[in-house]
Amino acid sequence: MPTPAGWKLLGVGVAAVVGGRAFAIGELHVIGLTAAAAVVIALAVRLAHPSRLSIRRRVSSTMVAVSDPLDVQLEITNPARLPSPTVRISETVTGGGDVRCSVAPVPGGTGTTQSYRLQPARRGVLEIGPALLTDVDGLGLAHRRRITGSRTRVVVHPLIEQLAAPRLPVGGDLSLPIEFRGRPLGLSSEEFDVLRPYAEGDDLRHIHWRSTARLDEFTVRRFQPSRPGRLTVVVDTRPPGDRAAVQDGTTSVAASIVCAVLRNGDRARILTTDGRGTPMLSHRYDVGTALEFLAVLEGGRPTIDVDTKDGASIVVAVTASPEAIDDEGSRHGLAQRLGAWMVITHGAGHRGHTSPAADIEGGWIHLTGPGQLPGLWRLASMAGRRATAHP
Repeated sequence: MPTPAGWKLLGVGVAAVVGGRAFAIGELHVIGLTAAAAVVIALAVRLAHPSRLSIRRRVSSTMVAVSDPLDVQLEITNPARLPSPTVRISETVTGGGDVRCSVAPVPGGTGTTQSYRLQPARRGVLEIGPALLTDVDGLGLAHRRRITGSRTRVVVHPLIEQLAAPRLPVGGDLSLPIEFRGRPLGLSSEEFDVLRPYAEGDDLRHIHWRSTARLDEFTVRRFQPSRPGRLTVVVDTRPPGDRAAVQDGTTSVAASIVCAVLRNGDRARILTTDGRGTPMLSHRYDVGTALEFLAVLEGGRPTIDVDTKDGASIVVAVTASPEAIDDEGSRHGLAQRLGAWMVITHGAGHRGHTSPAADIEGGWIHLTGPGQLPGLWRLASMAGRRATAHP
């Protein structure tokens, strides 16, 4: 169909033809016919010679953190024998408007590439595409549109901070982080649960020499099989924790902790106080499931409808409640309600706490912005190591 410029030229041509005939001005009549013919020819060319370009979209990653750049590359191929016309490409990005670019004629049987960069500012899921191709003639009088390509889905997850792996026992009810013990979360095959007399065929490397010297007989260690520990992160979505800006902070804390746990070979899950959540994740490749859950987390309810007391999972609560920030009793009550050994508060309270703080023995870490969690989390891990060395 004609472009806006084509419609204008066609209108001018029709008006010139009518005026030329009405006033018997031959030159004006010829000009009008020429203008109208130009538009008609442009339309005919577009119908007879449409572009047959195919587009393949590649993204630098299907998961990207908030504010991190996302590079998109369009691989454009012309399978026809003739060169393609000039093409304008428009791609719709959910929540980010349209991205437009122009592609010069592509020789037949060849291809070219076009690239652009996105920088998502909010958590969520970006849907890119499909592409709208618009063929345009050299004079810009007519165009032809078609949709090609598929959609590309990109998860924009919260910011992840690199944390030291937490040192926690396999299970049990912990109320204070001073009770850290054992390997990070689980037990490794290098730990043993009992000593027994040496038997023929036992590996000499497993002899416990201190017990052998004390008992005056060879004693070997019996190792227990590896088993991962389990950790549950509960995100408080009660008001004001149901606001999007607040959840950007609390979900970042949850993502950082879960990634550290899964990276260390233990198991983790995410729950919200209103009952939503992920299953127990057991492999580092399951990080994507946790991040996608946090990317699309929105809203909440003012009640606590979650049960975390499964007897085997250590619980960390993440909240933006001003009461929890300002009042130790409120924090303790939330910890007891959720069975949490650690409460991490995020934001500024009514009566102060405008800077990060930590009460490791009291099971509390307070954050006011990004970049603060790694150092305070490491203090908790160091407390755990001291407790392990000096029970």
